[in-house]
Amino acid sequence: MLENLLSLLQHSSLSLWGPFLLLLLCGLGLPLPEDIVLVVAGMLAMDDGRSWITTSALMYLGVLLGDSCIFLLGRHYGQRLLAWEFTHHLFPPRKQAKVSRLFERHGTVGLFIARFLPGLRAPIFSTAGAMKVSYLKFLLMDGAAALVSVPVFVWLGHWLWATFNDDLKHLNSALSVTHRYTLLFSLCLVLGVVLYWWFRRRAKKRGAQEE
Repeated sequence: MLENLLSLLQHSSLSLWGPFLLLLLCGLGLPLPEDIVLVVAGMLAMDDGRSWITTSALMYLGVLLGDSCIFLLGRHYGQRLLAWEFTHHLFPPRKQAKVSRLFERHGTVGLFIARFLPGLRAPIFSTAGAMKVSYLKFLLMDGAAALVSVPVFVWLGHWLWATFNDDLKHLNSALSVTHRYTLLFSLCLVLGVVLYWWFRRRAKKRGAQEE
C-alpha cells in the first residue's frame, strides 16, 4: 500500500495535496489506514524538500476537516441514517451498542479515545453529532488526539525517507519496526491522558462527597 501511494503521488502536483485529500476521505470512512497516509506525507515532504512541521500542520487540518464532515453529517442526518436499513450493514446494532457504552462510560472523552479506534471512529463521531454534542467540544477533543498522532507519523515518514531514500526494501523493513514503536508511543500518551482525566474526575467526586 505504501509503495502504491508513493508511486501515485511522488513527482506530481499531488505530492502535497494528495495526502491531504486522502485524509479528508479517511475521515468520511475510506478504508485506508490514516497512519500510512501520514507516513507517506512525511516521505513526500522530505523528497520535495519541505519541512515536516509545515506538512504536519496541513495534514492536521485535513484530519480535522474529515472528522468534522462525519460529525456534521451525524448532526444533521444522524437519526435518519441510524434508522436506515443499509446503515445496519456498515454500522450494525452491535457496534451501535459499543458506541453507546463508550459515551456512557467516558462521556466526551470518548471522542479523544475514538481517534485511536479506526473501526469505530466514524460511527462514534457521527453518533456524537446525532447526540448534539457541542461542535467546539468535539473539535477540542479530536484536535487534542490528532496532535498526538499526526506530527509523530509525519515525522516518522520524513525521517525514514531521509535515512533510506528510495531504497524501498530497507525502508519497508525499518517501517515495520518503527511503526510498532510509534503506535506504542501514541497509545502510551493516550493512556496517560485518560488516566489523568480519570483520577481528576475521581478526585472531584471525592471532594464533592466530602463537602
